[in-house]
Amino acid sequence: MRKPLRVLLFVAAAALVAAPAGTALAFNPDTLVTVGSPSSPFSANKQNEPAVAIDANHPTVLAAGANDNIDMEACNAGPDDDCPFTEGVGVSGVSFSFDSGTTWTQPTYTGWSARHCTGAPGDDPPCEPRIGPIGTLPGYFEAGLVSDGDPAVAFGPVYANGEFSWANGSRLYYANLTSNFPGQEGFKGFEAIACRASMARPRPG
Repeated sequence: MRKPLRVLLFVAAAALVAAPAGTALAFNPDTLVTVGSPSSPFSANKQNEPAVAIDANHPTVLAAGANDNIDMEACNAGPDDDCPFTEGVGVSGVSFSFDSGTTWTQPTYTGWSARHCTGAPGDDPPCEPRIGPIGTLPGYFEAGLVSDGDPAVAFGPVYANGEFSWANGSRLYYANLTSNFPGQEGFKGFEAIACRASMARPRPG
C-alpha cells in the first residue's frame, strides 16, 4: 500500500507573509537563489515563475519556489522533440534562506530523476529516468504524482491540538500544479492543484 502524500487538492492562493512592523530586513538583490542548479547543460539551468515568502515569526527565514528543470534530461540526450521536459519528472523547485536572503540553500532530495541523462555532442542516447537526486519537491513520485510547477508559497502556523497557532511553530505551505505519474491515477482528471502542507520550517545546518 502506498504511503499517501500529505497534499490537499484544492484551488489555493498563497499570500506573501510580511515581517512584523518595525522589523528591518536587508536583502541582497544580486544573490543567486537556485544555487543547486548547474550552469549547464540546458535545460537543468532553467528556472521561471518564482515565488517567495517570509516567515513572519522568524523574518530572517525565507522560502522560494520556482519552476525548475534541474532534474530534467539534458536537451542533448534522448529525442530532440521532448526537450526540455522528461515524462514523470517534477519541476517544482524549492530553496531556503536563513539570513534574510543573503545566501540560499537548494536542498537535494530523492525522487524520480533524469539528471544522469546528459548525452554528448552529436550523440543522443536514450534517457531512462530512475530514482535519484532531485532538487524539486519530495514525495510526489511515491504518491503516484508529478509536481508540475506554478508555485505559490506562504509561511503559516502549525495545526495542533485542534487549532492553527503560531505557538505551535511555523510551517511552509507550498501549492503547485500536479499531474498523475505515467500509469498512475491518484486523482481523476488531467491536472490538479496540490498543497504541500507538511513542510515544517527547516532550520539551518
